[in-house]
Amino acid sequence: MQKNKNTDNRKQRNEPIGLDFSAGYPMIEMLGNRRISLEGSTGILLYESENIKVNTNKMVISFFGRELSVRCISCSCVEIDGFVTKIDFLT
Repeated sequence: MQKNKNTDNRKQRNEPIGLDFSAGYPMIEMLGNRRISLEGSTGILLYESENIKVNTNKMVISFFGRELSVRCISCSCVEIDGFVTKIDFLT
């Protein structure tokens, strides 16, 4: 059985194997259900203690929970703290 040379080269260079996320899709990182970092934000549409809606290029992402707050915001990144109970992806 012959190995795929492209896969072997990626492993040697420590490049991720899988989907290419550079196509404008948002990237979400979660620390449990207490902290969320969302890259690819284009703005906050709704800001309440139980619901925060964030606009991205491809969709609107709605975070539900308790005591939600925006910890940090920049031109393309939003960090949310609180107790997250649900995430909706609206396209």
